[in-house]
Amino acid sequence: MYQLAFMGVAAIVVAGCGSSTAGQPTPAAPSSSSGEPMLAPKVEHPLTNTKAFEDDPCSALPTSEVEKAAGKVKGTAIAQSIVGKSCQWNFADNTGNVSGGFYSGNKRGLNSLYLENQAGRLSTFAPHSPVEGYPAVVYSAGDEGPGSCILAVGVRDELTYTVNTQLRTGNPYLADPCKMAEQVAAAEITRLKAS
Repeated sequence: MYQLAFMGVAAIVVAGCGSSTAGQPTPAAPSSSSGEPMLAPKVEHPLTNTKAFEDDPCSALPTSEVEKAAGKVKGTAIAQSIVGKSCQWNFADNTGNVSGGFYSGNKRGLNSLYLENQAGRLSTFAPHSPVEGYPAVVYSAGDEGPGSCILAVGVRDELTYTVNTQLRTGNPYLADPCKMAEQVAAAEITRLKAS
């Protein structure tokens, strides 16, 4: 599950340095505020109005918006992990669920995933086309499977909105769960940009 996938992300510590060749210094990669190399794309237009939604993730996106993007919802639940809370929307007819949340416990944002990938800790890592103009990555730490997709979107350099699908037989997105994840993330970012 994505809670487990982020456990390593929360604990990562990486140091970077430049090298020189024939007397010509080679510039080091840009660094984050923590001094780590900044490998992820910079978030050009940070979304700062997330605090209330970090604490109450189900208020971040109305169920009606999730249903437009993903299908009929029969109920919600809040999941807690070491990096933050997420809202889980459970689909009618037991066809799985989709979760979304701002992981405020991960102060490295999207860059943490780039660093995890560089260290060889992720089994899936694929930069995704921007979601509503915000950089994104599809990743996993061994949780791949039918109906599964984890999409992290950088809303600030130090914060992601992460969507995780766990779909079952009968769900129309079973063969393309990342499409659902992208639609849910896009709905959330569109709402934030409008508020």
